[in-house]
Amino acid sequence: MSLRVAGRRLAVVLTVPLLLLAACGGDDDGDGGTNAADGTAATDEPDAGSGEFPASVDHRYGTTELTEAPERVVTLGFSDQDAVLAFGVAPIAVTDWYGDHPHATWPWAQDELGDAEPVVLNEGAFTGMQDFDYETLAELEPDLIIGLYTGMTQEEYDTLSVIAPTVASSPDYPEYGMPWQETTRMVGQILGQGDRAEELIAEVDQQFADAAAANPAFAGVEMAVAELFEPGSSFVRSATDPRTVFMTQLGFVLPDDLAALAGDLDGAPVSDELMTQLDRDLLVWNIGHEPGLREQVEAKPLYDQLGVVQDGRVLFIEDPLVSGALTWSTVLSLPYALEQLVPQLAETVSGGA
Repeated sequence: MSLRVAGRRLAVVLTVPLLLLAACGGDDDGDGGTNAADGTAATDEPDAGSGEFPASVDHRYGTTELTEAPERVVTLGFSDQDAVLAFGVAPIAVTDWYGDHPHATWPWAQDELGDAEPVVLNEGAFTGMQDFDYETLAELEPDLIIGLYTGMTQEEYDTLSVIAPTVASSPDYPEYGMPWQETTRMVGQILGQGDRAEELIAEVDQQFADAAAANPAFAGVEMAVAELFEPGSSFVRSATDPRTVFMTQLGFVLPDDLAALAGDLDGAPVSDELMTQLDRDLLVWNIGHEPGLREQVEAKPLYDQLGVVQDGRVLFIEDPLVSGALTWSTVLSLPYALEQLVPQLAETVSGGA
């Protein structure tokens, strides 16, 4: 299964009038509705947190405003649920990325989820692309749709906005390249909790600063974060990808030539014949999403010839939970990622000494 994500560029298949009909029609038995995905009872009054309204947030397709606290929030981005949960708001529907966790919520966010049971919009149907089911979304009758870690197009945004006020990602960053701080900030703004957002950001940023200060050997170390998806190549993460940003927040450096490979994308393939491009001071393999990948990496023809391998400065992140925390890189997952990875990075940078 691939963890790579790609913006969807397919035509909208439902017309606006049909969406309006779907959103307003149907039987209402007064019990808070049913989950469109599986017919089970939905939460009557999801926790909407405690925000100040009216609230608004600017994004790549305009400005979204709310006059009162939303009670039926849907998250479309692959990791958006974490940011919403951080503000004490339980979504009524979420999107599953990977991992097969209850309600598409990983262990680091289960306490925030509590007893809520959000619908998983794409359960069992991950394709690596965003695939908005407009009819199901309309049936859920949300009062806020959040789609930040997505490749949402203008056309998709326009259609979603007919269903409910919708928040897209910031225009200041490439698709899937918005840093966790900005994701947290935008969610906090639309939930009327802008001040709390800054507090959450400051708390996690301080954890990064403390870890960097405690490990001065990280500063200036050139590194690459690589993954394995296709035979015959490795996939090196870009400067704006969350996995690389995690490393640079600790003081590590992505070399300019590797940054140029991907540009504004989330990463770029490096063929096995050119694997020496990964020969840096530190090489991190994020491979916890699939068993057995380490053997495939180590079997690559040029792998043993890399200086970073011979010097013992390769870190394999094989634990699925640790790998997931790094991959998600959210305000909720990052503290766990720091706790687990900083000691491993310190040992690896020292060459295992």
